[in-house]
Amino acid sequence: MAMKNLKVKFTGISPLLQNNPQTVDVFNSYSKLKKPLVKKGAKRTEEDTLALRIIDVESKLFLNDELGVYIPDGWMQSFLASNTKPRSFTLKDVRGGIFTTTNKAKLTFDGMNLVSKKIDISKNDKFIYTRLVKQGQVKLAKVFPIFHNWSFEFELEYEDTMFDIDELVQHIKHNAKYGGFGDFRPSFGRCLAEIQYD
Repeated sequence: MAMKNLKVKFTGISPLLQNNPQTVDVFNSYSKLKKPLVKKGAKRTEEDTLALRIIDVESKLFLNDELGVYIPDGWMQSFLASNTKPRSFTLKDVRGGIFTTTNKAKLTFDGMNLVSKKIDISKNDKFIYTRLVKQGQVKLAKVFPIFHNWSFEFELEYEDTMFDIDELVQHIKHNAKYGGFGDFRPSFGRCLAEIQYD
């Protein structure tokens, strides 16, 4: 029984959409900014709609001063436990036997030299994707941060008595190509995985 290491580099083959769910919290700062604008309803002005768009894009980002745009380790855990072909690992398996060595991975992408703050993304159409999403009987235009030609790396530790390395490698490569990361996968967020291990 021993912990072994592997390193995975994911390289996008379709654009990546981020959607940080932080506004589910009514006390979140972005939630508080949105509330009065949403309440206006039909009385919302064009300026209000633009302000909402900026808030929506910025609130959906995973970005900090240290890394810039990043991928949270929760995405990696969900990724490892997702899809079921050709091999299925449960979330319990993943949480009990595979661990990321860091809680964030830096995202590299086209135009990253243009980005140092959230506003650099929310005011640049290169990084904004609009999608019509059905809510009830109507369709609403929703905006998401989008990234092209992206990649990131995670280092993992795994329990070698719980996971066969060949099976784990096959699982990661399959999920990367046919499942992917982020919102509206697998239309978005599909990638290729390069894996190094002990």
